[in-house]
Amino acid sequence: MSEIPKRGSTRDALAITAFRRLFIGSFLSGIGRWMQTAALGVLAWEISGSSQYLGAIIFANLGPLALLSLLGGSLADTGNRRRILFLTQVWQLAWTIVLAVNVADGEIGQKTLLLIVFIIGLGQGIYAPTFTSVIPELAGRKNLQAAVALNSMSMNGARVVGPALGGWLTSRFGFAEVFSLNAATYLFVLAAIAFTRIPPATAEPRNLGDRLFGGFKISRRAPQVGRPLVLMSLFSFFCLPFIGQLPAIAEVNMGIDAKSTQYGWFFAMFGFGALFGASLVGTILLQARRDLLIRFSLISFGGTLAWLVYLRSIEVGYFAIFFVGLCYLILPTTLSTYWQEHVDENIRGRIAAIWVLSFGGTVPFGNLIAGPVIEATSLSAVLYSSAVIAVLLGIFFRLKPGPIIGEEILSEV
Repeated sequence: MSEIPKRGSTRDALAITAFRRLFIGSFLSGIGRWMQTAALGVLAWEISGSSQYLGAIIFANLGPLALLSLLGGSLADTGNRRRILFLTQVWQLAWTIVLAVNVADGEIGQKTLLLIVFIIGLGQGIYAPTFTSVIPELAGRKNLQAAVALNSMSMNGARVVGPALGGWLTSRFGFAEVFSLNAATYLFVLAAIAFTRIPPATAEPRNLGDRLFGGFKISRRAPQVGRPLVLMSLFSFFCLPFIGQLPAIAEVNMGIDAKSTQYGWFFAMFGFGALFGASLVGTILLQARRDLLIRFSLISFGGTLAWLVYLRSIEVGYFAIFFVGLCYLILPTTLSTYWQEHVDENIRGRIAAIWVLSFGGTVPFGNLIAGPVIEATSLSAVLYSSAVIAVLLGIFFRLKPGPIIGEEILSEV
């Protein structure tokens, strides 16, 4: 336990120019991405009125993470990471423009929307594990927890500003304008990548199997790495369908129009709570025991999600969704720090691929299944079940400690 006081603070991480530049660029681009995510949910609900279609949109948006994260992780450990980051952002920028053009006349087919959203997501499927593996290396191992917390704060700060701004712009102008503005925000992260020296990959996998699937072998052999990934997968699959159903929660339970500024603030309060949770992990809770943080996050998330589902008042709903976000984001921020502290740079990309798969890749499958189940039962029944599962995970799931590992573990018999 003697290493705990040596953890660097968020100020230490931000003092590193390369990390700070990419942190700011990704934050500004993230605002545009969350503007688009919020607008997509409203657009999907508007053209379908179906929880099943909302689940399909989430699958189209995040499904590529499941399909391409292993390839992205392999490239992060063995390829030109700077080029990968740059080209995948250009891809997403170009197809976001295509999306804006297709909704400019006020109409778009359900299948067309699904296809374009899926194509945009292909770029993110490669980008996400590469970015996840680069950020800690830029910040340094001492500042790892602070860097992970700052990255979560960036994502959720964007989740605060983006939906609120997106909701206002959608109600005042339209979907095409929101999507066009998101396309422009990609330029911020592209500029950050262009002016940042990113350390080259150094891994030399023995074969194609280790290159693509080595992360699974490492996770199986090293429980200090594998267990955080398993927990995140279970939580994402069973407990996060509510994210894709936020427009339905707003209209069915809260009685507000999903295409309104009020809904934008509802979505933003979730992001603000998540931002606050991530900031707590990176500051006040920096030295806290990880096992206690994880248990608190799961149990309190279950309780606050049940509270949100029970409510029928948007005024109280703002507070409930804030605490849902706060309790939720403590978990991935803590788990991400835990596994990254146990791996070296030569295998980080391949583990990051599985992390992206567990954190984002399982969410679309959970939403894809939750949609039809909601249609057959009810929105409340599915979300109450999610709350119960979160509490049970908090009570019974445990992590295991272990040493820092590298590519040598792949050679063990």
